[in-house]
Amino acid sequence: MTRSVHLFFLLSVLCCSLADNVMLCVDSETSAVHGYGDTWLRWKGQRVEYCHCALRGQERCHSVPVINCYASQCYNGGTCKESVYTSDYICQCPQGFKGAQCEINSNEKCIVGKGEGYRGTLSVTHSGEECINWNSTSLRGKKFTARKTDASGLGLGNHNFCRNPDQDSAPWCYIYKGTQVIWELCSLPKCSGDRNRECVQGLGKSYRGTAAVTKSGSACLPWDAPAVRRKRNNAWKSNALDLGLSNHNFCRNPDGDSGPWCHTYKKMQLTWELCDIPKCSRAPSTITTLGPRAPTTNNNQATCGQRLDNTLSRPAFRIFGGRGSDITEQPWQAAINFYVPRHKRHFHLCGGVLIDSCWVLSAAHCFQEKDKPEILQVILGRTFRTQNSNSEQIFKVEKLWIHEKFDSETYDNDIAILKLKTDIGLCAVNSEEVLPACLPDRGLELPDWTECEISGYGKSSEFSPEFSERVKRGHVRLWPKERCTPDVLSERTVTSNMLCAGDTRGKDDACKGDSGGPLVCRNQNRMTLMGLVSWGDGCGEKDKPGVYTRVSNYIDWINRKIRVNPV
Repeated sequence: MTRSVHLFFLLSVLCCSLADNVMLCVDSETSAVHGYGDTWLRWKGQRVEYCHCALRGQERCHSVPVINCYASQCYNGGTCKESVYTSDYICQCPQGFKGAQCEINSNEKCIVGKGEGYRGTLSVTHSGEECINWNSTSLRGKKFTARKTDASGLGLGNHNFCRNPDQDSAPWCYIYKGTQVIWELCSLPKCSGDRNRECVQGLGKSYRGTAAVTKSGSACLPWDAPAVRRKRNNAWKSNALDLGLSNHNFCRNPDGDSGPWCHTYKKMQLTWELCDIPKCSRAPSTITTLGPRAPTTNNNQATCGQRLDNTLSRPAFRIFGGRGSDITEQPWQAAINFYVPRHKRHFHLCGGVLIDSCWVLSAAHCFQEKDKPEILQVILGRTFRTQNSNSEQIFKVEKLWIHEKFDSETYDNDIAILKLKTDIGLCAVNSEEVLPACLPDRGLELPDWTECEISGYGKSSEFSPEFSERVKRGHVRLWPKERCTPDVLSERTVTSNMLCAGDTRGKDDACKGDSGGPLVCRNQNRMTLMGLVSWGDGCGEKDKPGVYTRVSNYIDWINRKIRVNPV
């Protein structure tokens, strides 16, 4: 009887094992384990393939087109690509990194502390046993697997590398021991060098230890937590690797503060706090400060007009009609909103242009003399007008100046300047998504038919009921003065403070809601603000240009406002 029961048990285990194998796919390129019905993207040379796990463990794959992700899902500076036809994404990892989200560091050969932050590729225990994939069905019922809700932050994923998700004495993994699944420690040396010590040198910008508790004892939030995604410093930044930010919750100092810090919750409010890490030398301890994080440096003159892609060779995306763009292509673009108490929310008003950390230009006709700055809001760094983004920077307005000689009938002197509100002497911080446009020299005039760019969140056509949900970009050319006349603009007055620009095909033009936005042109290899969207005769009509405020006529006026009203 005992022998029969034992035989039945062995047959059951064999059947279950065969059933699991029939339902599992092992990716031929990455060795990742996938269940029946799972879909995923993978690299095949320079192409991307869409795969799904079919019956009998067969993977079915075919090539698919991909585009840049709206919001990155890749760690360590990886480039995120998204399938055009599905919501799947794939990461193009920098050298030395791999994994679905570039979370695995192939160059990491040692551990700091107990190895809680180890993200290397050792997959053998100290006894020489091969580790089990954290995503394997063999680990059903185990506490730590790739299916755990916080698996990413613990370093667990579709791989079999040693990890320390429970603060054990060292990284470990599950292994097979006969018919049993047990765990065993891995053998990894301790890292040497000051940057890997559990103490802080100087301000701690190079600290790469594993402290994850603030001075008041609060637990740190992971740098990839959903609540942190909208913050300036998070695991999704393009330079996250250099800053030490990734899928962990260890204290770091990415912005040159007085010491390593982290995001945390205080009385159900998201805030930040310095961490309690000893100094490597006898330097005096720092004082904890709470509140919103503030920028520390900016240099608009050195970086104005220098966007991530500083070319004019990319396809044009129309403001009037056409497809959407990305805010990195016009990082100086601002959205100006106004608050309506009855609706208890902000509405889109006009576009604007960032020209310095705390200064934005727009069109005078967007505002009224009675408008109070308190009702205005300026949003920078947002691709989608109504959707929050981790790259956005939002400001209240401290003061608004409409040009003293603005003519509401002819739109002469159609320019206004807004001073953003700050308590620290600095407002917008330069990034890929937020960057000022360069101001032209006084009286600068570029050659006729120079190709320039316009952008904004305005309507796609003259009679569209809604503003564009996504920022758009278009290409136009500067018209000669002799063609910028009333007879092509329904006999409306054209003054010396205006310039004309348009697409002779009638395809690219500014429209309602774009007012105050930028007309930027290349000058000395920088994108220079030559005009502000002012007015026009319809939207995108053939042989009818748009009319823009000639910014080079107002350099003294702008500089005077900034000089007399220091931040």
